[in-house]
Amino acid sequence: MSNDKNDKKQIQTERRRHLRGNNVISNNMLWALGTGLIPIPVVDTSATIAIQLKMLAELSDVYEVPFSYNSGKSVVASLLTSLTANLMGKSLVGSGLFYGIARMVPVLGYGLKALTMPVFTAAFTYALGKVFQQHFAAGGTILTFDPKKTDSYFREKFDEGKKVVAEKYSPKAA
Repeated sequence: MSNDKNDKKQIQTERRRHLRGNNVISNNMLWALGTGLIPIPVVDTSATIAIQLKMLAELSDVYEVPFSYNSGKSVVASLLTSLTANLMGKSLVGSGLFYGIARMVPVLGYGLKALTMPVFTAAFTYALGKVFQQHFAAGGTILTFDPKKTDSYFREKFDEGKKVVAEKYSPKAA
């Protein structure tokens, strides 16, 4: 009987953590969506990375896992490199690289950025959060994270994140 009570309590705890983790991801995805509209090149990227690191720290709190900002920066950079390298062959417009090239054109560059970067940064933040939610729930830490093992799951969640952004935050959804 005692084991049943403990199992039920453990399941409830895991559900609460999952819901709290989903809220952390959703809130930070919304902030990342906003950073895609910042017109100053270095400031926009710095703001996005700060939000993503904040999200990882919040998720680590939810899952009671130690967090290191330096390790978090490495993870974000590794996943970003992996994703943009993969997107290069598929869709230049769908990647952050498109903005990097487009922003060199004064007025047109910002207009193109405003169309592409908010979705990219929000979807990337969503995917990053989902990957770490799964990793932390399985007992992993920031130090045991292996980006190569999560590459396909990350890309799947990135695509899902683009759909979530379109459904939740497009003018039609309002």
